[in-house]
Amino acid sequence: MTEPFPPIRVLAAGSLRHALPAIIEAFGEETGLVASLSLGPAGLLRERIEGGEPFDLFASANMAHPHRLAATGFAEAPTCFAHNRLCVMARAELGLTEENFLSVLAYPSLRIGTSTPGDDPAGDYAFEMLDRVETERPGLGLKQRARQLVGGRNTPPLPPNRGSGWAITEGLVDLMVSYWSNARLSLGDPAFSIVAVPQELAPAIDYGVALATGAGQSPQRLRDFLLSDRSRSILSATGFQPASPDCDPRA
Repeated sequence: MTEPFPPIRVLAAGSLRHALPAIIEAFGEETGLVASLSLGPAGLLRERIEGGEPFDLFASANMAHPHRLAATGFAEAPTCFAHNRLCVMARAELGLTEENFLSVLAYPSLRIGTSTPGDDPAGDYAFEMLDRVETERPGLGLKQRARQLVGGRNTPPLPPNRGSGWAITEGLVDLMVSYWSNARLSLGDPAFSIVAVPQELAPAIDYGVALATGAGQSPQRLRDFLLSDRSRSILSATGFQPASPDCDPRA
């Protein structure tokens, strides 16, 4: 009797939590292969890999982490497979719009929430955006005032089913910098204004996938499926912009 293939070990950015399970399910329907999925901040996942944790495929919310794994021999060269957008969720009472974005962020008493830079690309993107705001409005000290509430090695885990606006609802911050793929789930909630970061302030958000060095045929099939039309459809439905396999990773 032929032994079944072992599960494909996938480590993936937490922001893919609404997309990857559906992609893996579709992959299993098409191939009969099974994958195990572990989600978390991509920077911490990279550290786990560097610490020796076995994996077959790594899906990151940036290109830097898989490129580093490739440079150190843990992974093959990564492929860009999706883009995301940065947005801000704010208390509805702030009246945040794209037109008054800079003025609202300049409020001296504004409480800003972000993810954790270094550990989580979402925090890196948020701080990149705050740097650009600071260039337009010098002296605001936004990064120093920002509360790093999620995505870090020392931040408490979120209970299940809490949306991106939880810190606003609990009165911890006035606005939260978030991925569109997460914030879109709160569209229509009158408690929040959800505004895309203006283009001139918005960082490019590229997601990369890399196979472990020496990965077998099954992980390669999953990587290829992630770039397929069926997967692209799922990514689009869950708030991402699919990328072509030859997309040029941006800084």
